Amino acid sequence: MTMAGEADLIPGIFSYCDRWCERCAFTARCLQFQVESGEQKSGSALHEFDALNAGFWQEMGEALVNAMRYIREMAIKQGLGVDDLQKETVLSEPPDSKYRNAREHPCSAAALLYAGMVNEWFAAADDIFEEESLLMNPNQPSFREPVEIIRHYQYFIYPKIVRAVEGRMNDIASGINEPDNDANGTAKIALITIDRSLAAWSLLYTGLPSQEDSTLSLLVHLDRLRRSVEVVFPAARSFVRPGLDA
Repeated sequence: MTMAGEADLIPGIFSYCDRWCERCAFTARCLQFQVESGEQKSGSALHEFDALNAGFWQEMGEALVNAMRYIREMAIKQGLGVDDLQKETVLSEPPDSKYRNAREHPCSAAALLYAGMVNEWFAAADDIFEEESLLMNPNQPSFREPVEIIRHYQYFIYPKIVRAVEGRMNDIASGINEPDNDANGTAKIALITIDRSLAAWSLLYTGLPSQEDSTLSLLVHLDRLRRSVEVVFPAARSFVRPGLDA
């Protein structure tokens, strides 16, 4: 039996995605989504849904630019130059250091720490959200979407980094150094979710002045993790995910 629109499906598009179908811009071309959701058509409804999501992530891309600006401003206040900021990663040892397992790697540890920092931030900010009804009051800026982004990726980043580091360790042990390997693909989706989380935090940073210091701490920590992953996986950004990367 041939599914409707099968010719438009992209093989393996779900291999390096963020597992967030509700925000995906490619559901019309993903077999896994159509099977799991029971969606058997590839008509205008799916394409319109994908177009809205594409626009949403484009806006988040613009927010990421602001996040980087806030971090640079913080660095200037602390007397750090751009070069100094680039050198400040969570790595305490050279990228090719040996660890007993992937969970001991500094990037993995930093990702796990980030998940805990998010919980602490929301525990402290709950009263603010409740008092000002920021998520419900139409007269206040809506933080529903950045909060959804942060919460969706909060526990996603750590296992992806662990998997990427583990794959890299296995590749090193086997003498493999291919830019299109699974470790780089996994590291890329981790970097993308870090980028999106940074963008979401930048919206909360500007919208919640009372939480400015704690939000900036999260921005800085997440940015250092991003740069550390880029150091360990220099080919990750150039990895081409099936259908998702032009």
